[in-house]
Amino acid sequence: MFSKIRLILSVSLVILVTVFSAKAFGLGSGGYRNEVVDAEAAGQGFCFTAQADNPSAVQYNPAGLTQLQGSQIRVGYVFEAPMFSVDSKATGDNVNMQKQVFYLPNVYFVTDLNKENLKFGFGANSPYGLSTDWANDSFAKHLSTESTVTMMNYNPTLAYKVNDYVSVGAGIDFFTADVNKHRVVSTTLSSTGGDFQLKGSDEAWGYNFGLLLKPSEKHSIGISYRSEINAELEGTVALDGLNATGQAVFGAASYSTKMKSKSTIPRSLAFGYAYKPNNKWTIEADAEWTDWASTESEFLTYPDETDATRLATLNTDNPASRDWRSVWAYGIGAEYQATDKLELRGGFLYEQSPIPSANFEPNLPDANKHGITVGAGYLFKNVNIDASYAFFKYRDRDVTNDVGSSTTTNVDGKYKGYTNIVGLSLTYKY
Repeated sequence: MFSKIRLILSVSLVILVTVFSAKAFGLGSGGYRNEVVDAEAAGQGFCFTAQADNPSAVQYNPAGLTQLQGSQIRVGYVFEAPMFSVDSKATGDNVNMQKQVFYLPNVYFVTDLNKENLKFGFGANSPYGLSTDWANDSFAKHLSTESTVTMMNYNPTLAYKVNDYVSVGAGIDFFTADVNKHRVVSTTLSSTGGDFQLKGSDEAWGYNFGLLLKPSEKHSIGISYRSEINAELEGTVALDGLNATGQAVFGAASYSTKMKSKSTIPRSLAFGYAYKPNNKWTIEADAEWTDWASTESEFLTYPDETDATRLATLNTDNPASRDWRSVWAYGIGAEYQATDKLELRGGFLYEQSPIPSANFEPNLPDANKHGITVGAGYLFKNVNIDASYAFFKYRDRDVTNDVGSSTTTNVDGKYKGYTNIVGLSLTYKY
């Protein structure tokens, strides 16, 4: 039993080490949430809390693992191509964010532990992340040029079938995070467009649990909860290309010091209801609440720096107010069993943005959005192949605020965006 678990864990980690050089673009229940972690769920509007009948139940609702037979391993990839632009009020120009394509692998497996009603699952994915890239000469250069936040979650899980109607599941979330942010140093400190870079990393723990109720063959209800996770990034802040004024403050053309910053991954609660009117159709509606109100500010500290003048310069606009709000995401999706081997899927969803206009920044150009998804699954011997496509349209957002005013940056304008997403997952049963 345990040799089987060690083998599958080893295979999963090898796959992740080999392929996980991904950047994640924020997408999901607002903020930098990224729920695109499985192709089957994505194909039906990300509504999967009440079905949870493949190994990605580790992410969507761990109680659903009790529905799976034998041992299964599921490997997936998601490709995202976002596009954002802004009609700047300051310059009158239309400015496009740099084009990027992001790829996000995910791995899940489940085994029965030689116990009829007990399942062990493991998942590794990137449920949060962010990457934006504005040109070094854009309107946003003194606030953000490149911003990358890469997060990985390792999630061992146990699920227990209480009876034919009730299953429960619980797991541990182990998060790793790496942050790399750049912006152009203000003209006061650098005459040649020097670089400000923040780099940090951290590890943190949380937990999750799920409940699956199946009062009949036609109805199922799912509830899934993930805890808040408090992290403290540690790393460095570095400045390069300082002019005479900057050198008078920091002592040289380049400067570096240690940095710490606390951050919170918010708790979330998802509800799902699935209905099977016959053997061909499954229809599910989901709603998810994410407590982004826990994101109140971004505050950097510099434990090794004692010089008052340097600290005053480093603490310009620090802490940065966020005051995000808790939000809801809603979706409805359907799956049609076209043949014994072919399944067709589709869905629609709406997601709120937690970011108030007063604190909107171009390094996270989020807005309320609508999504349309389609997908298909095909059974080939003992391998399931799932593919999906999703299109998200961000609502045009008019922004007027004083973010960046200390560096004469004007972020006011109309922001527009959309995202194309392609997902692929393979499940091997043995």
